[in-house]
Amino acid sequence: MRKIQRDVDDDMFVITKYQKKQSSKNEIKKSGRLKKLDDDDYPPQKVQESSESDLQPSSDDEKQNKKNPRQSKSIGGKKENPKSKQKLKQIMQVVEEDIDKDELIEQTLINDGEESFRTAELLLPPFIQPERIRDIEGRRPNDPNYDPSTLDIPIGQYLKLSPVFRQYWNAKRIHYDSLVFFRFGRWFNVMYNDAIIIAKMFNRQLAFWGKDRPCLTVYDSQLPIYQRTLLEKGFKIMFVEQLEKADIANKEDGEVVKREITQLISRGTLQDLGDLDSYESRNLLVLVCSNAPVNLNGHKYIYGVSIVDCTTNNFYLDQFLDDEQSNQLRSIIYKTKPLEVILSKATPDIEKMMKTICNPIIITSKKEFKECEYIFQQLKVEYLEQKTVSKNIIKQSTNGSFEGIVLPDEKIKPEHQIETNINQGIYKGQFDNIKDEKYSKEKEEEYILSDEYPSLLVELEKQYYYEKKLTQDEDESTFYSYYFTLQSFYIQLCYMRQLLIHTSVYRRGNFQFLDSNFNQKQNLYLDSQALESLEIFDVNLQTKVSSKGSLFEYLNRCVTPFGKRLLTKWIQSPLLIHKQIQERQDCVRDLLEYIKPCEEFQKRLKSFPDLERNIIKCFNTIHSHKLKAVHGTGGESFGKAKLKEITQVIKNIKEASEIFKVFESSLNKFKSNKLKKMLNYKKNAQILNSILKELEKCIQIYDGEPQPVKGVSPEYDIAYDKMINIIDALDQELKKWQQKFKCPQIAYHHGKIRYQIEIPDKYLESDQKPKELVITSKKKGFQRFQTDFIEQQIFKLKVVEDELSQKLIPFINDYFTKFYSYRKEFLQLISLLSEADCLISLAQVSILHNFNTFPQILEQSPNEDDDQEFVLQEAYHPCLLQNRDIDWIPNTIKFINSVDTLLLTGPNMSGKSTLLRLIGVQIVLAQIGCAVPAKSFKLVPFDRIFCRIGASDRMLEGKSTFFIELEETKTILDNCTCRSLVIIDELGRGTSTYDGVALASAVLRYLSQKIKPKTIFATHYHILLDEFALYKNIQQCVMKHYQEMDRVIFEYKLINGVAEKSFATNVAKIAGIPNEVIQNAKKMEQKITKEESKINRNKEILKNFNSIISQLI
Repeated sequence: MRKIQRDVDDDMFVITKYQKKQSSKNEIKKSGRLKKLDDDDYPPQKVQESSESDLQPSSDDEKQNKKNPRQSKSIGGKKENPKSKQKLKQIMQVVEEDIDKDELIEQTLINDGEESFRTAELLLPPFIQPERIRDIEGRRPNDPNYDPSTLDIPIGQYLKLSPVFRQYWNAKRIHYDSLVFFRFGRWFNVMYNDAIIIAKMFNRQLAFWGKDRPCLTVYDSQLPIYQRTLLEKGFKIMFVEQLEKADIANKEDGEVVKREITQLISRGTLQDLGDLDSYESRNLLVLVCSNAPVNLNGHKYIYGVSIVDCTTNNFYLDQFLDDEQSNQLRSIIYKTKPLEVILSKATPDIEKMMKTICNPIIITSKKEFKECEYIFQQLKVEYLEQKTVSKNIIKQSTNGSFEGIVLPDEKIKPEHQIETNINQGIYKGQFDNIKDEKYSKEKEEEYILSDEYPSLLVELEKQYYYEKKLTQDEDESTFYSYYFTLQSFYIQLCYMRQLLIHTSVYRRGNFQFLDSNFNQKQNLYLDSQALESLEIFDVNLQTKVSSKGSLFEYLNRCVTPFGKRLLTKWIQSPLLIHKQIQERQDCVRDLLEYIKPCEEFQKRLKSFPDLERNIIKCFNTIHSHKLKAVHGTGGESFGKAKLKEITQVIKNIKEASEIFKVFESSLNKFKSNKLKKMLNYKKNAQILNSILKELEKCIQIYDGEPQPVKGVSPEYDIAYDKMINIIDALDQELKKWQQKFKCPQIAYHHGKIRYQIEIPDKYLESDQKPKELVITSKKKGFQRFQTDFIEQQIFKLKVVEDELSQKLIPFINDYFTKFYSYRKEFLQLISLLSEADCLISLAQVSILHNFNTFPQILEQSPNEDDDQEFVLQEAYHPCLLQNRDIDWIPNTIKFINSVDTLLLTGPNMSGKSTLLRLIGVQIVLAQIGCAVPAKSFKLVPFDRIFCRIGASDRMLEGKSTFFIELEETKTILDNCTCRSLVIIDELGRGTSTYDGVALASAVLRYLSQKIKPKTIFATHYHILLDEFALYKNIQQCVMKHYQEMDRVIFEYKLINGVAEKSFATNVAKIAGIPNEVIQNAKKMEQKITKEESKINRNKEILKNFNSIISQLI
């Protein structure tokens, strides 16, 4: 069979001929009947596109628009009209006179900037004008319960709309806060106030549909640009697609093609990223807030969190108590960086904090909390399956873990599930039907809960009933440990239902507990302050925040997006358990011995797309609303596109499983059992190959197009045979004309019109040209024709092609469901590839420098009072080593002989802050299993790193620099343990000297005497040196320097000792402060020094006294 090239303009050609016939008849309809309406009876006006080349329509599109006789003039934002103001007043007067009559307004067009938009706004329907707008319950915007996502349309105004616009408003009325892209053939129309918004944002000119409907045309090729920008600005987008083609729908008079809401997208739920090259997670977070019970000391709030990444279907749930500063919540936000946040009962401070960290789109939920039992029932809706599959097959649940939860046996009405059918009530006398359909049971069917129902949700329900038995308290928020988690997740589920992704993202979700409290016991916990201060992911350059120079950039040698996502998790939560760290070290050591196979592995792996997200996209295709959509003017259907996509994914999976063959010869030489298991080519490939063969049996590639193998889908086969018969008939017609003209070179040409017989001119002299040939087009040396028979066959072909597209949908659903049934094996492959990618990345980093060494990880002593050894010798900050033009100086840091605190002093710019970061970063490297740039490193794993480095305010949160210092200090004092590392830099500098000294002294004393963590305390308060001179667990050290004339020379070396002063005037000189100012500062310094000399005498006395005391001790 010859491959048929479909032309995107072909259907439009037929529609245009049909319209001409209709317009020539000028039939007068009876008063009781509506005029026959095709969608193209309301053609949008040609739009002048943006100046950007990628927003320009094709020349064919422009030609087609110019042919349309019903287009009105466009109005825009740039051309001046001297009479515009007078005309605007006339329009406003007409609006005021006619607005109550609900009549269409004749528009006077103007081309004058903002006035054109104001004119368009005045021409909008009365029911969306600010002074008249109401939600679907009749509430005005000043009502506290007003719902901006719905719209009330008075019945009188609704009945004046034509059927196609009733379709539009049926969709818009239940999603008024979404921008509607309304399908018309090969373009989308954006209308009314949505068109005004987009015209302003993209500097487009408005067109008018008819007399009073502002509109814009957006072609499919332009859609990604609009979609990306609108979502980033916080808009939600709705797509309304055609379910049938206008030219073959065989509609009665007054009917229009059926349409349906097929997709709704928000910034946090976008799944198809297109050409966006980004590995980062795209999280939607729901946060439920409440005050903590009074008896819980130190905690002010309790939070329920639900997070989902719709590109990977990963869900994370959590509930935790938090302090007044919400430090734990802040850390979760910093790590997940959600793009969209839904807040329930949150304080204004929470919203400010969100904007400070990642500036997401924020939605406030007014949804009231539901009873837990009701929520548990709602959670099962998407997982209910009919018990009776066929007469002889009855499903039975085999999941024994369901014992202890309530199992429904009938269909449950889902809450907040929207109606996608917008074809109700669009004809005369059907207004009552546009209301949302009430849920009705489908026959008396029995249902069972799918075995795929998430085990985490099962455990949550079991925990609820267990805790309910133990108490007589009726307040669920008091006795149920995960009450707020459940409420947050239910809000998230309702939101997913509103966006039509509940049957994909939720139904095929992977659920885990974020469980911050648990992870703190299993991993080194890095809060947002530690991640920020140690520059783990971002470096604050004052003018901008960049990942360049961060620890993640240093470590990231991954070549896959899913590998980078895993590495991000590793760095955010380094290991804590001694055996786990050693196991990962062993893997990296083995890979170091075979670095060439590692490079070959990554070279092959790099060629793959984001395989994890592509697999999930295939999962989410099952029963997608988009499968039913058809393009009015041909083009590839969504179903065919997805079939090509899954074919490519299966090919990628097969090739990816073969990559492990690189390590086949080295496998037995590895010492690490984990690595042997991970890189076992035969085992991994054998399992997947059998699966892939089963999937490949169902699809065949014909002329580059995937289609079901004959016999797999009988209904598709019947339609396909019809198409073959029509194509054969067309081939016979061609052969007839070849024989008639005795010219075998005569062939079909497929252009705007398919199946044009192309005949050389020399055969077409006037006496030889048959009358049945109707000329369609020409080219040099040739003429093209069609016959009545060919036109009839083309029409039949279009009908069959549409039928074929519809018959493909059941096959796609079945095939993709079969693909989903092997999800465990596919996701296991992704897990192995991503972990191998990360380990190879660590191996490559570990050989960057000859002096790299693997730390010696010591086991944690069960006795907390035992001294925990920490020796880091000749260590470098890894990120600085990337600059090879500087000869960096290594430093040694030790906590030995009962010393748990280093009291660090030194001049400004002597390298104190860099040293503090070096220690923290070295620990992170050690506990993710990587080699470190040092001569040697011996440590017991730390449970947490606390940092108080740098100074900055948070203007959006209304917090000063000093206030933030104290907040961070409070976090340290409340949460650190003897197994933590505490880094404090210049505490107290945000207030007066005496206040600062007092505060720094009190904090240092509290840490060194009560909690005794490993502490590095950097300060310019030299009085602290005398105060803590006798503390045996405090070692005084200094950044080595010396003075030469008026210059201070820095050696950037940590040694034991103290700094006499901070040499501030030296830094002032380097910074370029005027010499006069510096000299005055020195004079003042001399005066103060004289006063201090008196104090120094007392210091000498104190020193002698201390010496005597130490001897006595």
